Amino acid sequence: MSIQSRKRAGFTLVELMIVVALVGVLASIAIPNFMTYQARSRRSEGYVNLASMARAQKAFFAEKDTFHDSESSWPDPDPYGGLGIHKMRWDADSEDHFAELGWHPEGEVFYSYEANTPLVTGATKNCSCALCFTATAYGDVDGNGFVSALMYVEPENGGACAALFEGFGTPTRLGSNTPVYNEVAVQRMTDEF
Repeated sequence: MSIQSRKRAGFTLVELMIVVALVGVLASIAIPNFMTYQARSRRSEGYVNLASMARAQKAFFAEKDTFHDSESSWPDPDPYGGLGIHKMRWDADSEDHFAELGWHPEGEVFYSYEANTPLVTGATKNCSCALCFTATAYGDVDGNGFVSALMYVEPENGGACAALFEGFGTPTRLGSNTPVYNEVAVQRMTDEF
C-alpha cells in the first residue's frame, strides 16, 4: 500500500463540517414540521369527539325537544396545571355533566369539552337563536400557552351561541369571514397550525 492511499482513507475536516451543516439545516426544517404534525394529531381527538357530541345532541333534541347544556367545560383543567399537551382524566364531574346527553369520550383527553345552548333555566346566555347549540373543545395541543378551540355550531336561522369558557364566536372559513355551521371547525382566532 502506498503512502498516498493511506492519506485518502478518511474524511477531511471540511467534508465533516459540510455534513454537520447539512444535518443541522435538515433538522431545523424537520423538527418544527414534526411538532406541527404532533399537534395536529392531538387535535384530531377534538374533531372526533365534537362530531360524536353533535350526533348525541341531535338525538337528544329528537327525543326531548331541547338541546343539552353542560353548564361549563369538562374536565376541569386546573388539577392538571391547565390545558396543555398532557392528557386529562374524564372524571366523575365530567361524566355527571354529560350523563343526560349520554355522551363521553373514550379514555383520557387533551381537550376540555362544553355543550352550550340558550335553553337553560335561569341562565343568561348571549345567543341569537332559540333552538341552537354550540359544542366546543378547548385545548392547548401545540403547547404554546394559548387556549385554542374547535367548535361545532348548530344554528337556527344563522344564529349562534358563543362558547362560554373563552367567549369565542362562530368559527370562519380559512381566508374569509364566512361562518362555519353544522361541522367541526377550528376557531381561527387563536389557532392557525
